[in-house]
Amino acid sequence: MSIPTLPPIPEEILTRLNAPGDWDEEFFDEYFDAVDRFRDSLGDPAVTLGLARRLWADPDEKMRALGFDLLAFKSPDVSWQLTPLVEAAEALDLDRVDENLRWSAAHALAAVDHERALVPLLRFARDPDPDVRRHVARGASPSGLMLLPEEAVTVLLDLMRDLNPGVRDWATFSLGVRSGNDTPEIRDALAAVLEDLEADTAGEAAVALALRHDPRVLPVLKEKLADLDVGNLYLEAAQELGDPQFLPLLRQLKDRGWGVETGDAFYLDSALEILSGSSTA
Repeated sequence: MSIPTLPPIPEEILTRLNAPGDWDEEFFDEYFDAVDRFRDSLGDPAVTLGLARRLWADPDEKMRALGFDLLAFKSPDVSWQLTPLVEAAEALDLDRVDENLRWSAAHALAAVDHERALVPLLRFARDPDPDVRRHVARGASPSGLMLLPEEAVTVLLDLMRDLNPGVRDWATFSLGVRSGNDTPEIRDALAAVLEDLEADTAGEAAVALALRHDPRVLPVLKEKLADLDVGNLYLEAAQELGDPQFLPLLRQLKDRGWGVETGDAFYLDSALEILSGSSTA
């Protein structure tokens, strides 16, 4: 059985990897666009995986991070990359490697969206870098699981209290959408962030409590839906709750042209349709 020839790393990727200073959003996007093009050019998963293995053995942590970046994507079949990815991430000494390598490893684990990547991803939950913790919050709720295991729930509850608003937002969403995970502790944690003033955390909590039909969301929705500046998450929460008492407030928003200029009016139309049906049922 022949060993596939491993191609060199394109210069456009090496140049960006070795660029001095912090990356801005545009530079970051350009880097991952280049990685995506390179991965697509490889074609054969065996070549991609062989290259990732070679990079993981490189003494340069930037190159080791690139090995994870090559596998940071979700596809219909991730079986060929899953075991090597998990083993490489688990082999990292998180106290010794730099934040860029930790970021890339956590990003790849979160991106594959698979339950087998969950346990190694949770290792990163207390990382000092909030961008790494954000990957944990985003990836700790893989879509293939009907219920989150207790370990994941515990981590997400902790991340809902994170100092970083983006981490709180993702953790609230990831746990909130799992309505099958429904305990007094989870509901209390969701209720506690209903007044969060940053990111979309409060709105995600409102949706989550509505999914669980927790009455603590009722006064919040009455207040928010009376304001023309209400966000679409509160409309989603009203729809999930299915209580026709919100119809007058929703119709008032419709009359005032909510969402027309922003293109978000379909959120309102959907809520009106669902709640109107509930009122005649």
